[in-house]
Amino acid sequence: MAPGPKRVPPGPHGEAPATPPAPTVTVVIPSYRRLERLPPLIRTYREQGADEIVVVLDGPHPGWAEALDGLADRAPVVVRELPVNRGLALARIAGLERATSDVVILADDDVAPKPGLVDHHRTFHAANPDHALLGYMPVRLPARRSRDQAATFLYARDYANQVEAWRTGSSADLLQSFWGGNASVPRERYLAAESFKPSVRLDYNEDLDLGLRLLAIGVHAAFDERAAAEHLHSRSLKAFLAECVVRGESVHEFELRWPVLPRQLAELVLIPDDHHPFVAAAQRRIAARDTPALLERTLVAGYHATGAVHAWRAQEAITRLLRRGLAMRGYRLRVARSAGAGTGHPDVSAASDASNASPEASAAV
Repeated sequence: MAPGPKRVPPGPHGEAPATPPAPTVTVVIPSYRRLERLPPLIRTYREQGADEIVVVLDGPHPGWAEALDGLADRAPVVVRELPVNRGLALARIAGLERATSDVVILADDDVAPKPGLVDHHRTFHAANPDHALLGYMPVRLPARRSRDQAATFLYARDYANQVEAWRTGSSADLLQSFWGGNASVPRERYLAAESFKPSVRLDYNEDLDLGLRLLAIGVHAAFDERAAAEHLHSRSLKAFLAECVVRGESVHEFELRWPVLPRQLAELVLIPDDHHPFVAAAQRRIAARDTPALLERTLVAGYHATGAVHAWRAQEAITRLLRRGLAMRGYRLRVARSAGAGTGHPDVSAASDASNASPEASAAV
């Protein structure tokens, strides 16, 4: 478990110890093609007393100044527009390089802070200056579910399961299942993690990569549900299917970068021994094809049919089947590209027995 807050000894004459000065806080918000979401976020963080707000536009965004409604011209807001899209991890580093505060809040542009979020992060770091903090950001689910929201409901359930693990997990468990979007790190420790192993473009699992780097340099972590926000997650089936392939590709990128593949990533591209034979066979068939074939198209049709009649459990079962099958495809294709380039790859089958994350922290697949 992470050590508790350090006690401040009394003064030389027995007087009460001085209260540690409150650290300054920079909110770093990378964003890609979501300009409409930024003005309310900027206003909220400013109203909550953030000392600095750094918005990183990840690539050219024509007309961004008008879209931000003049907010970029008002302190404490700084906007950096990158010349090309670099991906989340490198966009965050561009924000880190511009940040000047003691603490950096890693905020996503689809995570809406609740009242007091900045203060909770600030107060935590005043007592724990060398720790990272994971805040709480459950998915905002609609009151009435529509026919194409299985990906969002699946994500919400995975996050809720992760939170249950965090409530009782150790500091290492938290860092080995790190989620950004509503997390904070002392700026100097973030810079140290960057010196230890510089960020690269992963296109998925960037948060986990940061958590492992923080763990490697001796940072501890805690979880606080009072530092709360809402995740405005939204993913159509088409976007979800493309994302699944990217997730599989990222698993191989990750194993090239780290000596041991975290269990939750290995489980994404490995079929468990106790998996239902029909589901396992379907996932292998999907993974073996470079592009959608009859089975995949049939499952997609089944997804839409079950959504139309509100058969949510059946729809989510189809969604989970597609998730692993397409992730396995992405992994296979990325490994093949690496082999063609002569980079090689570790044996992912060994990763199922090695774990950088507790079983409870692994998302269901």
